[in-house]
Amino acid sequence: MSCLGGFRAVTEREVQRLRAVPRKDRGVDYLDCEMAQEECYDVDKSWDAMHRALTGGKLEYGDAGAPGCWVVLGGEVLRGDREGEEDYIIVAKSPEQVRRVDQFLQGLTEAAFRKLYFAIDPVAYGFDLSEDDFDYTWSNLADSRPFWHSAAEKGLWVLFDVDQ
Repeated sequence: MSCLGGFRAVTEREVQRLRAVPRKDRGVDYLDCEMAQEECYDVDKSWDAMHRALTGGKLEYGDAGAPGCWVVLGGEVLRGDREGEEDYIIVAKSPEQVRRVDQFLQGLTEAAFRKLYFAIDPVAYGFDLSEDDFDYTWSNLADSRPFWHSAAEKGLWVLFDVDQ
């Protein structure tokens, strides 16, 4: 299981089309082959630590801790939160959520994110916290800023997806 995650900027029309697809068929093949994407940004495996740091250490769906939670698992869960969907996650962020994430990320400093990252419970995370992992996570998050800004300016939805 690779757990590789990424963001895809899409139009509202594409989100509506995805919602019309049966949940069991909402997967990487559909996203890669059937869905028109405006832009994408891969975050590899950094999404886990990213989400935990931005939500007080929890790896849960939901909108608690907005707007930070909307970067990864916050938003409308289109796949992944039901039994039998553990293999693939898709979470949609509305244009308003994207705009707020963009504003949030533009103001997030490395020093502030460092505090959030090193507050993660390593037992819950399943990995030791380290400078290397911090650098990897921070660089993926910081480098995603132009993606979020572009999606916000264009009024696009953002999908986070990850294969488990």
